[in-house]
Amino acid sequence: MQNNENIDRTDSELIPLELIPDPFLLLRADSTVLDANRSFANLIGMNQEAVIGKPYSSIPILKQLSHKISQSFTSGYEDYDRTSFEDRHFEVMIMPFRHPGHDRLLRIILKDITSFVRLEKELLRRNKELIIINTLSSAFISSENMDLVMEDLIEKVLLITDFNTGWIIMSDDGHFTLRTGRGISKDFLQQISEGDFNDICNDALGSDEPIYLIEQSSISRIPAIRKEGIVFLSAIPLRTSHQTNGLLFLASRVSRELDFDFAALLSLVGNHVSHILDKIRLFQETRRLSITDGLTGLYNSRYFYKYLDLEIARTKRYGSSFSLILFDIDNFKRMNDTYGHQAGDEVLQELARTLMSVSRETDVVVRYGGEEFIIILPNTSEEEAISLAERILQAVQDTRIRISQKETVTVTLSGGIASYPMNALSAKTLLNAADSAMYAAKAAGKNTLICYKGKVDEKSI
Repeated sequence: MQNNENIDRTDSELIPLELIPDPFLLLRADSTVLDANRSFANLIGMNQEAVIGKPYSSIPILKQLSHKISQSFTSGYEDYDRTSFEDRHFEVMIMPFRHPGHDRLLRIILKDITSFVRLEKELLRRNKELIIINTLSSAFISSENMDLVMEDLIEKVLLITDFNTGWIIMSDDGHFTLRTGRGISKDFLQQISEGDFNDICNDALGSDEPIYLIEQSSISRIPAIRKEGIVFLSAIPLRTSHQTNGLLFLASRVSRELDFDFAALLSLVGNHVSHILDKIRLFQETRRLSITDGLTGLYNSRYFYKYLDLEIARTKRYGSSFSLILFDIDNFKRMNDTYGHQAGDEVLQELARTLMSVSRETDVVVRYGGEEFIIILPNTSEEEAISLAERILQAVQDTRIRISQKETVTVTLSGGIASYPMNALSAKTLLNAADSAMYAAKAAGKNTLICYKGKVDEKSI
């Protein structure tokens, strides 16, 4: 601030105010208006004559500045401020000076900065959008652990929205599943998981609005929400691929006003969370296709080799054992030649369903290629593998497979069993052992099982 006491001390008269284009007025030390130009009178909607002599505190735009005006009269120093009036924004210059025949006077000039303020707000809005986009885009969507992905996502959402409480619920054919939550008690999470909020979820999903605000009256009627101390609750529908597949809930234990800017922020967050969930879905589907056999839906050989290496490493670490069963369909080429390849596909698909139904949840069932199938049996000895393989052979033999409207067929399998580390110490030798045993079963007359007979020297283990 600058002291302007000696400026204009020698002026013989005041500068005509109409020469100044900006709203301008002069104030006396007694807090009344000495003069004002037409621009100021037009701004406040009064005649110039009516403005002169009025106390400045009775003029709304000046009342907002009364503290600084008073300080400037007292100190004799210039001051600056910003103010708004109706839909316009002004930078205010307050400049004290002395003039012959008057006590200290005060010049006030209002510079219209509405365009600048709007530009500033737009830049801040865009900057906030970029922060939101960059923050959410960094969510670790390529992880195989979807719980970690969802936790990462909700943490980022809470960070950029300045909430401490939130959760994500996904919807599948009317069934709601809680995926993650932050800032709420275990009891509250349990109640969400048990469906206590399904009515709210259905109401939010049925709304066409980008943000569904749960009214205070509704909040007060739900004991679990009252107990949690939540007073503000909003639900943002998560729409992916033209479907609403979930809801992002954001809650607060202090009252919040949902003004236009805040609503726009939440809507933007919802849009980007939806986009990320779509990317997650696409990633999961791409990953599933990369490790899945397209015809049978079983794992493919690519996944088999990866999992086999992991299982060997795990078994070494814990000193346990596991087994492989390699199956081949007997006389499959003859059946293809007799009934056609479409019938062969029906057989492969039905066989895959049988293998999945008989094998255990922990087993990994793979279409190895053509008519060959492999099952990895973690923590399974040779004896246990034989028992499971025999059940599979019997189930396959008992299944009649429909290959057309009028015809059904049955098939049999030949199987080879090898165990780690009893029969082999590497993925390659273990697979070769199971393969040798399977061909021995073929040679033995088919529809049978053979265990690999070779043993690993215990000194080499």
